[in-house]
Amino acid sequence: MRKPIQPHPVNLKADDLAGLPGLVVAADAGDRILYCNEALCEKLGHDKETLTGMAFKEILDAGSRARYESLDREVATSTLSGRFLCKDSGRLPFRGGVRFSISSELAMTGVFFEEEEEDLPKEVRDNHRILIENSRDIIFKISWEGRFIFVSPAWEKMLGYSVASIVGKSYEDFLHPEDLSRCRDVFYRAFETGKTEEMIEYRVKNASGQWRWHSARVTPIEDEDRTINSFMGIASDITEARMAQEKARSFQDLMRYVIEYSRGAVAVHDRDLNYLYVSRSYLESYRVKEEEVIGRHHYEVFPDLPQKWRKIHQLALKGVVSSAEEDPFVREDGIVDWTRWECRPWYESTGRIGGIIIYTEVINHQKEIEKMIYNERERFKTTLLSVGDGVISTDEKGRIVMMNPAAAQLTGWGQDEAVGELLEKVFCIDYQDQEVLPVNLVEEVMALGRILELEESAVLVTKSGQRIPIEDSVAPIKDTFGNINGVVVVFRDFSEKIEKINEIKYLSLHDHLTGLYNRRYMEDSLERLDQVRNLPFTIMVMDVNGLKLTNDAFGHEMGDELLKAVAGMLKNELRGGEILGRAGGDEFNILLPGIGEDEAKRIKDRILKATAKIKLDSVMVSLAVGHATKTAPEQDIKSVFTLADNRMYKDKLRYGKIMRSRTIEMVLRNIHLKYDSEQIHNERVSEYCEAIARAMAFDDAGVKNIKTAGVLHDIGKIMVPPEILNKPGPLTPEEFEVIKRHPETSYQILRSVDDYAVFSEDVLYHHERIDGGGYPEGLKGEQIPLNARIIAVADAYEAMTADRPYQVTLTKEEAIQELEKHAGTQFDTEVVRIFVDKVLR
Repeated sequence: MRKPIQPHPVNLKADDLAGLPGLVVAADAGDRILYCNEALCEKLGHDKETLTGMAFKEILDAGSRARYESLDREVATSTLSGRFLCKDSGRLPFRGGVRFSISSELAMTGVFFEEEEEDLPKEVRDNHRILIENSRDIIFKISWEGRFIFVSPAWEKMLGYSVASIVGKSYEDFLHPEDLSRCRDVFYRAFETGKTEEMIEYRVKNASGQWRWHSARVTPIEDEDRTINSFMGIASDITEARMAQEKARSFQDLMRYVIEYSRGAVAVHDRDLNYLYVSRSYLESYRVKEEEVIGRHHYEVFPDLPQKWRKIHQLALKGVVSSAEEDPFVREDGIVDWTRWECRPWYESTGRIGGIIIYTEVINHQKEIEKMIYNERERFKTTLLSVGDGVISTDEKGRIVMMNPAAAQLTGWGQDEAVGELLEKVFCIDYQDQEVLPVNLVEEVMALGRILELEESAVLVTKSGQRIPIEDSVAPIKDTFGNINGVVVVFRDFSEKIEKINEIKYLSLHDHLTGLYNRRYMEDSLERLDQVRNLPFTIMVMDVNGLKLTNDAFGHEMGDELLKAVAGMLKNELRGGEILGRAGGDEFNILLPGIGEDEAKRIKDRILKATAKIKLDSVMVSLAVGHATKTAPEQDIKSVFTLADNRMYKDKLRYGKIMRSRTIEMVLRNIHLKYDSEQIHNERVSEYCEAIARAMAFDDAGVKNIKTAGVLHDIGKIMVPPEILNKPGPLTPEEFEVIKRHPETSYQILRSVDDYAVFSEDVLYHHERIDGGGYPEGLKGEQIPLNARIIAVADAYEAMTADRPYQVTLTKEEAIQELEKHAGTQFDTEVVRIFVDKVLR
């Protein structure tokens, strides 16, 4: 039977190895042999001088060397079997134990025995027993069926089971269900490969029912036939180490989470300034990716880092903490970030500096807030100094702490003079309404805790005794906790506002153009005056004839002048007691309480005579007047008003048409008077139009219409300033745009008069072109009315042959050539042909 192989005792020195049995060897940390006993030298055929200094692996065959290199040097004791290389090229099978140490000169100590050697001396067996009994690790042997053949006393010490109760039982009886599969795989691999299996960690249930973590290494055992029949193993209890590891890992994960999600930019470096951890904010702020920095040197990631920061890093590695509350950082794109940063060392458990931590927080937002607060403070200060409202603030006792210039001007107190005085002394309030009792504003607001507004009748009594109507409000000043520590008074001179209010009241009852009462006032007055004592009660309704025509022909300013002229005339003609108002547009009303029908007729006649005397440029002033009288209480005043209105419309129908026709005639006369050659031009255009129409076989009515349209075609020029129409030189683009509006003006004037409406479209389109390039609408071809096409040819021919200061006058033939040249583009081809062939030649 094979003897159990034991590793040598702990902390052996070179002198201690001399008495050990078997083949003994010791090496340094580099595996260089420092000691070997005579037995090893004899078996291998080398002397000590030859073996000393050789690498231990050099005396092992390839398989043994691989098993030796696979040993975990962090595990103190391991088993090793294999073959030594002899000088005569032979192989020496061995089995034994290896002990690794980091605290001894002998980093590796091995005690081995020849594999063939069955019987060992008692001294050797005793040494092995002592090693097994005193080992802190569990040494066990398991059959190939998985049952314990042997366990060391450490099992009982660790797990609480007696050794006798364990032998013969399956190792699986003690394993955690979740670890069974992994442990089986370890044994299977060891069985298949015949090699020691690497460290495996698993859970074992102790006698108290608790699970303990173990770490074990398993080596297959062969019999004389080189058949694996069992497994030897060494197991250590790593529960505390595992718990410490888990605790460290949890703490590490926590720190990583804290760092990763820190609002500031955090980077943790080792002592070589390689990145260990970075926060998300760091990656975003410095525009790098995690995989680009972790494990890399800080200066490799940022090669252009200024020397300033490199010095700070070196200081941190020496234990110096550096920081700044605000520091500008200029990016590559020139953008400046304001940062708050700190660079400090971090320490290992031994107290040694392990690296540095750099914390950076971009405080642009804070700086913006500080800037905003500063700007707001300055703006508030500037506003207080420049605002037109008076502002006074007090402390909680009502003493003034600040007063702006406007408040000083209104109260008559100097700013410095008022500071420290009680508010009621400087801001002295009286009331026009004697029923309003004065109050202590500070006490009132501090008691209510809200804004207080003074009565509308409040009057400020200045230091000199002047009384100024004011409007104001008093508000509490609260700190961040909501405590009131003073009040602020904002007030202004109310005098101008009172005037504006009165003005608004006036405008609400009066017509803004004429100054007469407006429709609202007239309706209220009608209802108010509808009393028996005012009978007979006459209502007179008047309408300005041709207001629209005036607006179209002369512009709305002239229309406004017409309305004001009529209003002024009406005010002059009334004797007093009447109520005169403008109902809107072109309508005026007069309420005549106590006036009967006969007197109303005399008033009407007086008004019409005065109207005829009004002189207003080219405008003919005319009124349509109707009136009706309420003589009995049972009569409905609204019916009376309607009757007066109907009579006015009958009068308008009778005389309005005549007035509008006369206005057209007056406009033509004024055009002829104001503008050189315009009368001759219109008459000749009319004659040419008549001739073309006859040549085209128009009936008499058609000839008459086109002849009249020719006369009226430029009536819209009444709105063109004389300096443009009579200009001797070329027109500017702006002046030509004014000229181009005259067809539309002509259209508006003629359309408003029934007798002339038929000509409105003829004159509107007489500047259109056949090719669509004319104005005002860009019509083309037969979209243009025939009469307009005729007027266009006649107008152009007359203009070319007329003697005008701004052009060279063409002869008849030259003008004909121009017409024929532009026929089909500017002019109607057929109209040009007829005009040339049948009228001009």
